This record gives sequence, structure tokens and C-alpha cells, in this order.
Amino acid sequence: MKLFSFVYFVSRSSILSRASSSSYFRAFRAKSRKVSSNLNQPSVSQEQIDYLSYTKEFCSLIHDFSKNNRNFRLLSALDSMLSKTHFLDTATSVLVIEGLCRLKKVNRAKAVLLDLKRKGKVSDFFLYSLVFQCMVRDGRISDVELVWNEICGSESSVRIYASDFVVYISKLGDGLEIESVCKRVLMDGGTLRHQSYVALIGALCRKNECLLAMEVLQELKEKGFVLDDLTYIALFQSLCRNGKLSEADLILRNLVRQECSLDVCVYGSFMYGLCKSGKLREAEKLFHRLIEKGHSVDGDSPRLKMGRRVIFQLNCRGKVPQIMAYETYCRSLCSAGKVDEAEMLLKAMFWKKMVPEICVYRSFIKALFRAGRSDDAIRFFDVERKKGLVQAEEIAVAVITGLCELGRVDDAGELLNEMAKDGFVLTASVWNCVLVGYWKQGRVNEVMDLFERMEEGSCGKPDMLTTYTVMVNGFCEHKKVGKAISIFRKMIENKIPVNRAMYNAIIRQLCECGRAEEAHNYVNEMIETGHLTSYVGWTSLSDCINPSGRNTLSYGL
Repeated sequence: MKLFSFVYFVSRSSILSRASSSSYFRAFRAKSRKVSSNLNQPSVSQEQIDYLSYTKEFCSLIHDFSKNNRNFRLLSALDSMLSKTHFLDTATSVLVIEGLCRLKKVNRAKAVLLDLKRKGKVSDFFLYSLVFQCMVRDGRISDVELVWNEICGSESSVRIYASDFVVYISKLGDGLEIESVCKRVLMDGGTLRHQSYVALIGALCRKNECLLAMEVLQELKEKGFVLDDLTYIALFQSLCRNGKLSEADLILRNLVRQECSLDVCVYGSFMYGLCKSGKLREAEKLFHRLIEKGHSVDGDSPRLKMGRRVIFQLNCRGKVPQIMAYETYCRSLCSAGKVDEAEMLLKAMFWKKMVPEICVYRSFIKALFRAGRSDDAIRFFDVERKKGLVQAEEIAVAVITGLCELGRVDDAGELLNEMAKDGFVLTASVWNCVLVGYWKQGRVNEVMDLFERMEEGSCGKPDMLTTYTVMVNGFCEHKKVGKAISIFRKMIENKIPVNRAMYNAIIRQLCECGRAEEAHNYVNEMIETGHLTSYVGWTSLSDCINPSGRNTLSYGL
């Protein structure tokens, strides 16, 4: 583990050496220099801080102070270091706030956070997270609001509240951040705005945390709020995707009672859930009900009986077009690995002169590859390509992906070249599959050759976001961080979106190369550009850099 991992997360590690307290007073004599600067008034002397050295000294001080918080010499050393915080960059300031909160020096932490807010480089949402998740991590949300109001003061005309923060994390946070906010909301028992609960349920459904979403739903009901039909359906679909049929049945019961219009999304989702849970006979029963000839009679909602699935108490004849019922059932069978049954259903569709959507072909090809029938998948693709009823390049992605996952990258490349000669226009998404395959096999020369051809346009116009992301991640995995950074900076210059995972990959490799200062700068950039959305995201960076969960670096001052 290189210096950067220690520098940023040593305050959270239990493996630290004891350092002499007198060193804190000598820490910056040899490491600082005076420069001229213009801040609040002309000709102000500013101290140029070595951020990494400062952080190392600060972490050591926090460690010693936590063992003896009545040592006034250590307290004096702490105040001496805090006198320099207005010269710190964002990333170092965040670490200082965390350290102070661990020592329960909340007023000092507030002062550092207020200075960070005045600089205007960090979003209020990230600053609010420092209060919500660090300063008042064990208090009520109302306590968080009080501390935040103290920091903002009465002059602030535009201010965010807990409800705004929950919506923000629901939209932009990762799974860990969303789960953290959700548990805090459920534990607190306070009341947020209706929109906050709805956004949180939607975010949990996207992350397949459907049982937590059910708890938020219960909380919402207890507060007297009413959930809209769209959010109910999103929760229902998430439960079905995860095979939680009992809970999905409860949600469907509510939808029927509210006289919500049920369409193919509802029936298809439940059919998928049945197949995923191994309830194949029930799935077949539902399919035959959907394709029964006739029309359902609209009227009052049926009287639902307990102990029987709601879906089978509904009159669903004519609710779903036949072709969509076939497509949904076929994809559900493919997801359950029932390839033979799916093949029979496809043949029935072809016999009825039905042309399925592209997604059905892809699902069937993927199922064949998962079942170890790669040759059958290629034959099926060849037959459909010759028929010409669907765009071959659209279903080629599934074949290429399947071959690359099996390590048959050369076969995938040959297939692509053959299709290109036949006049098919292949999209970048297809070639990206081959790029990923080459990276997995460590064939860097072939990667570079293909990437250059894609940039020239001879392999179709590259998908700037996806193609560059593949290249950045590939270079990082193969310890070529310089080339990864080159592409990464090119993306930023061309205003191509970058994401947190790319930052994490680059930072991890910089640490392994011992380039701590550059890694520090990237963390600083992540916070200031909003790619680190909250304090929880910042702390999770520790796990990204140090997967073993422990710091193995021995250090001394």
C-alpha cells in the first residue's frame, strides 16, 4: 500500500505507530515556504502547504490525541495545525473535518467546514453530507438541520434541507450512499417531504434493494402520504425482478384496489418473477391466460380473495397483444435457463408469422451461450441473418459478447470482419465487445490496433463514452496509468462525461505507482467536480484503494 492510501485513510486505521508529540511543532519548518498572495487584502503572506505532509502529521496527532484527550500540549499542537486550515485544499479539509469529528471537536470542525463553504469550490450537497453523515451521524435529522443552519447563517437566501439532500442522493448516489441515507431516514422517524420518500423508493428499486423500499413505503404510509401508481409499479417490478413474489402480490393487490390500469409491464414482470423463482407451471398458466381469445370486460374491481395470487384472479384476456405475450414469456424462459422451452416458443411464433423484437433474439442467444451451446447460438444467428427479417448487426452484439466471454475473441473478430465484407454496418457497441475481450486476455497490441482503427472510422464511428471508458479501465488494469490518464484528460477536454469508477481506477493505480501527489489531486478534483457526491462516497474510496481493508504501511515522522 503506497503513501496515498495511508495519507487519506490512516485516521480510520487501527494500525498506527506512536509519534512524539513535539514533532507536531516542528512539522512544517522544513516543509513550508512563504509566497506572496492576494486573498482578502493586498500583500497577504500565505503559507504554501505540503498537503500530504500536513495530512500525515494531522493523522498522527489525531491518533495520539484519541488516546489522551487531556494532554494540553497535544491540544495546543492541534490548534496550531488548525490555524493553517484556510490554506488547505478541499480534499485535505475534508480529512481534517473527519478527524475533528472523531475527537468530538465539533465546533472546530464547523469552523473548517464554514471556511470550505466560503471558498465556493464544493457543492452545498457535499458539505451538507459532512454534517448529515459525519458531524451528526448519530443524531436526529432535526439536529442536522440545526447544525447546518448555524453554518449557513441568516444571510443565506438559498439553502438546502434534509429533503433536498435525500432527493439528491437518490438521483446521483451509488448503492452504498443510497442505502446509508435510507437507513438514517428509517431510523430517525422524522418527517420529510413526500417527494423525498418517492425518490428514495425509486432509487432503491433501481439498485434492486426492494425490501428496503418496502420499509420506506411503510414509513411513507405511517406519515399519512399517498403513493402514486407509477411508484407502486416501479416497486412491483423490482420485487418481481428479485423473485419476491409474496411482496409483489401485496403491491399488486393495492394497485387493483386503486383501480390502476394494468398493462404488459405488470403481467410481464410477474411472469418473469415466476420463472426466476422456478414457478414454471404458474408462468405457463399465466401465459395461456394472456393469449386466450376474447376480451376482458371493464367494470368494478374484482373482489380479491386472500390466499390466492392476485394475478390469477384478474380477467386478463385481451389485455396484452398476443405477440407481446409470446415475447414476454420467451424472455422469461430464457432468463430461467429453459432454453428448449424458449426454442419451442420461438418456433411457434415463426409458424404464426410473428416477428419478435430484437430483445427476444438477444435473450435467446445469451441463453444458448449460458447453456454451453455456443455453436447452436452461432447457427441460429446465421439463419436469422440470411432471413433478413431483423437487422443482423443488432443481434450480433449478443453473439460477439458470448464468444468474448468464452475467450474466443479471434472467432468474434473473424465474424465481424466477415459481416463487414458483406456490407453490414457495425456499430461501436459491437467492436467494444472485442476490445473488452482483448483486454481480458492482455493482448494490448491488438487493443491499440483496433482502437486506432475505430478512431480513424474504419470500424465504424466510436462511441466516445463507452469506447474511451473501456480503454481507461483496460490501461488501469494493466498498470499503464500514464496512457489511462492521457485518454481520461482527452475525455474531459472534449466534454465527454467521466464517472466515479474511472476516477477510482486511476487513483488506485497512481497509489500503486507511488504517485501520491497526483492521486491527491484527483481526489480533490472528484470532490470539486461533484463526482464524489457525499461523505459516504469519500469514505468508500478507502475500500477502492485498499481492498484488504487494512493499512500495511509502516510509517514514522
